[in-house]
Amino acid sequence: MRSTEWRTGLADFSDCLLTGLLVALAAVPVVTAPPAFTAGCRALDRSRHGIGRPLWTTFWADFRETARGGSLFALGCLAAVVVFAVDLEVAASMPGAGVLRPALWALAAVAVVVAVRTCAVVATGEPSWRRAVVTAARETAAAPGNALLLAGAAGLSVVLVWMLPILALVVAGPLALAAVATGGPR
Repeated sequence: MRSTEWRTGLADFSDCLLTGLLVALAAVPVVTAPPAFTAGCRALDRSRHGIGRPLWTTFWADFRETARGGSLFALGCLAAVVVFAVDLEVAASMPGAGVLRPALWALAAVAVVVAVRTCAVVATGEPSWRRAVVTAARETAAAPGNALLLAGAAGLSVVLVWMLPILALVVAGPLALAAVATGGPR
């Protein structure tokens, strides 16, 4: 019995890394990043519950399905990143920069958690991206502990890619697993 436990854990780990690689491949055009991440969340959620094999084919089917509405969400995320970068530059030259910069980074962390959780909400059954954003924001406010865990996972993903850039090819898999695992009951 014990000899099969490590195989199950290794299979879960390999599914996570394969999902990260598939998400990176599907997210090459930046506008497809949220649908790709959503498909990764959906694939790992199915894998966690033992349904939907093989991962390769289910991922691409899920990606095609979520790409319909996810591109508009991606454009919104890109616009938010641009606004954040501009605000950060403006805040650097303002008198209260010591207070404003940390507040902007905290706001950015909350926005990242809501965006990642939105993808997880769409992955677990919400067909509308608009309603998924509202649901993700409610879940973030209702469960701050889970939001902190997800923010930690996102922060760790950024640090790992900063330390070793090649990890950008697989880091989306563990982040997708964290997003699905910290989501509320659906």
